[in-house]
Amino acid sequence: MAGKGKKRQRGDRHLMPLPDCDGPKLHPFRHPHAQIEWLERLDADRASQSGPEGYVFKVRIESRIYALKVFKFFDPSSTEYYWGNIIGPSAVVSDVIFHTDPFYAECRAYGKINQAQKSRPGKRELAVRCHGYLLLQDRDTQSLLKRGVDLDMDIVDEELLRVNKEDGRVRAIVKDFVPGDSGVNAKSIRGILRDVRALNKLGVYVGDVRADNFRGGKLVDFGLSSTEPHCIMEALDEVGLRETKLEDLVMFDEMVVSEGLVTSARAMPNNAYCSKLRSWARKNN
Repeated sequence: MAGKGKKRQRGDRHLMPLPDCDGPKLHPFRHPHAQIEWLERLDADRASQSGPEGYVFKVRIESRIYALKVFKFFDPSSTEYYWGNIIGPSAVVSDVIFHTDPFYAECRAYGKINQAQKSRPGKRELAVRCHGYLLLQDRDTQSLLKRGVDLDMDIVDEELLRVNKEDGRVRAIVKDFVPGDSGVNAKSIRGILRDVRALNKLGVYVGDVRADNFRGGKLVDFGLSSTEPHCIMEALDEVGLRETKLEDLVMFDEMVVSEGLVTSARAMPNNAYCSKLRSWARKNN
């Protein structure tokens, strides 16, 4: 989007659940002004991958350790090759942003998850716990820039801010810090499958079920997720929608194989699995 403008200022008294559209929303973090102590980057091993959604840091806020995912800014035109072919000329840009920007995708997914967890207290949590979104103070943004963190701030302009209803501050999401590895193993895999199925039943489709996106056997990344109601899913035909809703289960089975897990746990019957893979191959050849 062209035509850069000045950052608009907005007080934190206006912080509301996000995104500002119909559907699930994520509440703001309870310490919006607190000092952030940046301890270490947690995803440095993935830094060489192209097109990351953002960066994950181990931080200390109000004496407590968290994982803080800091998001790059998002330009919907960068993914128009995908959603434009599905939604067509009737696409509402604000809907596309609020449903596909990785920050808002996580807000919507965690909004739905948090709502579900409140209705089932004491039950197994479906994902690593989220404590809300955070808009970084200028001091923290400058600290990240000095570290060489690229937030794609050059794409921010008045038009994008107007559509997003944002003020230009860097967006982040606060989660539990879970030490150790992915926790994806033969012992945990059946519980993971139950979680994936439960998320899908809620209308949360992860879109990226891989061991890298788990910590302690719990999903931690929802940047590529689709949460109903979702403008792209609503525009798909019956076959496309059915395949989209199966993707997490297919990816789960692929993860079992890629991780070399010795288990009988499978998300899909073999014939359905093979049919899905053939369909995927036809679309990508």
